[in-house]
Amino acid sequence: MEKQTYYVNLNPISMDDVSPVRIPDSTLIQYEIEATPEELENLRFLLNETQDHDIEASNLFSFEHFDESITETDQHEYQRGMDKVFDTIYELGTPETKKLIKEIHLQNHEPKKNMRPRQQ
Repeated sequence: MEKQTYYVNLNPISMDDVSPVRIPDSTLIQYEIEATPEELENLRFLLNETQDHDIEASNLFSFEHFDESITETDQHEYQRGMDKVFDTIYELGTPETKKLIKEIHLQNHEPKKNMRPRQQ
């Protein structure tokens, strides 16, 4: 399959924005990638899964007491999702995108210092 160029916008409100053209908005960080239709579908799935987990309504409003373990689990899941997203963007990225991701340290394979290890 032939790869095409796409631009990925990780705006928290609409994280699943992937466009075949660069959006003329200087406030957006757009990651240029080259992907086959299958690779693009996999990336969109990761983006949607991560965004859905980040904004689950059941986690925003609850009539039950606050449960810190649920919040921590959500943080871990969201961070794991974002790590997968950035790994995928890096893998599909153009040389410029790869350089940017390395420069601003978006790939993070170290244990998260602000989160306790996940309990099994």
